Amino acid sequence: MKTQHKDFSFRIAPAGSAFPHGESASCPNECATCTVLPFRTETLCEPGRSCVRTTYARHIERFFRTNPSWAERFWQDPYFEVRAIVTRYLPQKLLKRLIDDPDETVRMNVALFMESRDLIRMIADPDREVRIRVAARIPVSLLPMMLFDPDYYVRLQVALRVRPDSLFSLMEDTDPEVRRAVATRIPAPHHLKLKNDPDPLVRIAVLERLSPELWMDATEDDDIRVRFWLAEHAFGEVLLKMTSDQDSFIRDIAIGRLKKVETASERVAS
Repeated sequence: MKTQHKDFSFRIAPAGSAFPHGESASCPNECATCTVLPFRTETLCEPGRSCVRTTYARHIERFFRTNPSWAERFWQDPYFEVRAIVTRYLPQKLLKRLIDDPDETVRMNVALFMESRDLIRMIADPDREVRIRVAARIPVSLLPMMLFDPDYYVRLQVALRVRPDSLFSLMEDTDPEVRRAVATRIPAPHHLKLKNDPDPLVRIAVLERLSPELWMDATEDDDIRVRFWLAEHAFGEVLLKMTSDQDSFIRDIAIGRLKKVETASERVAS
């Protein structure tokens, strides 16, 4: 025989009025009909400042910050903002029961406050914002399960946290930001496979990991951003090559840096 669940959460009464303090947020019922009113000496609630029966999130948050032990009475509240705010104060056993809450704001907060080892239950959440938070907190050992998430930003969070030897599956990701993270973190020499990536920022990420003597090929790159990076970072023959770049802006930068390098060398020699 199943044990009947007892619902201790408070419900909104069908009355309504404005805040007595003239706040812009609406309060759906008068204090006289509020079920929290009998406990006012304990909760120190005050409409317009600290109130659980308002549409103003700051006032709801202030109520539970003052009364964290009351969160367990409101985890099933009909108003999503209340359920979202109490997640910070709920014990883990109740927090887990909100994993499938119908509102994504509530689930986002669950992903922030639930123990990381339990986040595996949320890796397939239908909302991308929830999955982004899951990817940012889930144990690294479980991140490979999110490598092929349909959202690029979720995959980016995975690429930034997963063990480097798990990045091979993302080398041909459709999003350049993901591939850039891969180029930055994948074990050498595998980053060289991305040196001809179609995105210039990915190619720059590869250059940043190369020895300067291997930069010469990039002086012929067709994207000005790559050559601009070289003009600002190169030395020796590579910098000299950049002084004859097809773009006058790049040439000026390279010539200016070359003069500074020569001046510094002369000072050292003297």
